[in-house]
Amino acid sequence: MDTLVRIALLPGDGVGTEVMAEILPCLDWLESRGHRLEIYHLPFGAEHFLETGETLPEAAFEEIRDGFDAILFGAVGDPRIPDGRHAEEILLRLRQGLELTVNCRPCRPLWPGSRPVIDLEVYRENTEGPYCLQGSTEPDRAVDLAIHTEPAVRRLLQAAFHRAGTRGCSLTLAHKANVLKHGHGLWMRIFEELRAANPGIVARGMHADALLCALVQDPTPFGIIAADNYLGDLISDLCAAFVGGLGVAPSLSWAPHLPYRCSVLAEPVHGSAPDIAGRGQANPVGMFLSTALLCRHLGWESEAAALEGAVSLALAEGARTRDLGGTSSTAAMGAAIRAHLPR
Repeated sequence: MDTLVRIALLPGDGVGTEVMAEILPCLDWLESRGHRLEIYHLPFGAEHFLETGETLPEAAFEEIRDGFDAILFGAVGDPRIPDGRHAEEILLRLRQGLELTVNCRPCRPLWPGSRPVIDLEVYRENTEGPYCLQGSTEPDRAVDLAIHTEPAVRRLLQAAFHRAGTRGCSLTLAHKANVLKHGHGLWMRIFEELRAANPGIVARGMHADALLCALVQDPTPFGIIAADNYLGDLISDLCAAFVGGLGVAPSLSWAPHLPYRCSVLAEPVHGSAPDIAGRGQANPVGMFLSTALLCRHLGWESEAAALEGAVSLALAEGARTRDLGGTSSTAAMGAAIRAHLPR
């Protein structure tokens, strides 16, 4: 019998709650396939913050860190909290506190008739760079610090080299070391060290602006793209356009050095989308595919493939939310996907 897996569900804000609702029946489906799950719903988000003043209390963080195996995350962000403080303290606390250094965002078209030759993955460092939220604002100047440390950079690049070796594909490091000589200079030093240690992998560094231009012209030659937090965010959002937009883009973050019991977080890329929240227009595909990534991380390959296949079959039958040019509601899209899961 499978080991018990404890999953924390954190729907969060906006459309995060809507897409999370569509994946809940899939957790029952996973149990019907013989996997032992314990599911816990966590309340943290804008509503909880506005009612209590709490974002993610230390006791709750420690319970997640030490008592759970994985997190399924919806989205955070709410216009009622314009400074976004609660979102930063929840999501960045989880990423940084759990040391979820490696973030993978795949770009593989699932559309009928799409170009299957696009098969790239962005490996993004997930805890540092300018997203460390350190800086200052003065009357006539503002400073955002970008911090890069050797342990985090090395973990991300080792994961990227390992994945490139497993897939037998190329690896490209996006950087601006010609200008950002200190931070991206560190990236280049570690990259060159690992490239020398992995002579069987075709690896190169590429200025990020030139890489973005090359991606727009033709994404097909790329296999793995590695980048820091900021560049990886921009590059992966561009890549989402190749597969239908942010609504269908999944991601998985994990701690390859496994310091804690809870060392993996799955979340769609699209954010809380407050402009369409509560209207039943959100696309749940990104959540389905993020759950598939989590299944694969847990070693449940057949279930991961089944979830991805169900998305493809639903799209082949014409199921589309508004962002994909269709009329399906969030619930209808979720039901169309689930209808293709094997029983």
